[in-house]
Amino acid sequence: MCKRICPAINEVKINNREKPKTLAAHNKEEEDLKNSTSGGIFSVLADYVIENNGVVYGAAMNENLELQHIKAETKDEYKKMRGSKYIQSKIGNSYNEIKAYLEQNRTVLFVGCPCQVAGLYAFLGKKVYENLITADLVCHGVGSKLFFDKYIKEMEKKYDDKIVGISFRSKKNGYTKFTTELILKNHKPIYIKALNDSYMSVYMKYGIYRESCYKCKFAKIPRVGDFTLGDFKGIKNEEMQKKIEKGISVILLNNEKADKIFAEIVNKVEYVERPLNEATSTNRNITKPTIRPNTRDVILKEEGNTKQLQKKYFKRKIKEYIADALGYKVMRKIKK
Repeated sequence: MCKRICPAINEVKINNREKPKTLAAHNKEEEDLKNSTSGGIFSVLADYVIENNGVVYGAAMNENLELQHIKAETKDEYKKMRGSKYIQSKIGNSYNEIKAYLEQNRTVLFVGCPCQVAGLYAFLGKKVYENLITADLVCHGVGSKLFFDKYIKEMEKKYDDKIVGISFRSKKNGYTKFTTELILKNHKPIYIKALNDSYMSVYMKYGIYRESCYKCKFAKIPRVGDFTLGDFKGIKNEEMQKKIEKGISVILLNNEKADKIFAEIVNKVEYVERPLNEATSTNRNITKPTIRPNTRDVILKEEGNTKQLQKKYFKRKIKEYIADALGYKVMRKIKK
């Protein structure tokens, strides 16, 4: 049964658009934009579904820092799904629940990694549900839970407090300057530049992903979801560039269903249509999996804390520190 259904070894529903409509967009609602990693487009889609008596499924972190897919039927419930998470979520019983809601003719939005979207389609089989909306995320790869758990223990020891929440990419220092936010039980949040953070810096250097991520069959076009959502740092439109520190999303409309839904939510977003290659220029995982570094052979097997392993295998280059200090806009001007 596993072999018959597995989306890694069997073909599942794939869209046929070789050139999906590519948009750079952000949510017009300032509060949603502020609390999202990129342009807050997930919130727009979630609102659309909930307003139509639908159910939203997405990944959320609990107080034990376990990432799992949960359901939401209100805006308050889906808020915890916002933001990028760089470990893999547990699907749990979500696929069974989604099928039951679909059979009840309720609209369902499922957001996840492309492999999880493909898994849902494989689970549902040949039946096409018009009331199912899927959004696959532009995924670099999912980080090692082993490495993440080790990192959390080290941070709890360092700050002598329990970590009850984490934002992998807080906007405290802007959208283009990645910042980790650790939410402590008894103290104020701690903010760490991603360059100095022993989990995010190694993650951003591709060193701790699952082996399957380096040969992902879903990092390509046509994409597997109705929508594809991710970052749009390579935007060259001047009006959007002015707003980049608040966050800009790339949206790919991968089929006619996505076209139709976007037409219904368009008044809630500010957007411009852009060439696909502009989006892929700074987000290669839209079309290609991440290249596996040689350090992946050793980093998860070697003794030592995450900071020691970071310094040994993933020393940052001077130009990366300069880019971080000067900021995205200054670096763009220098490149020009």
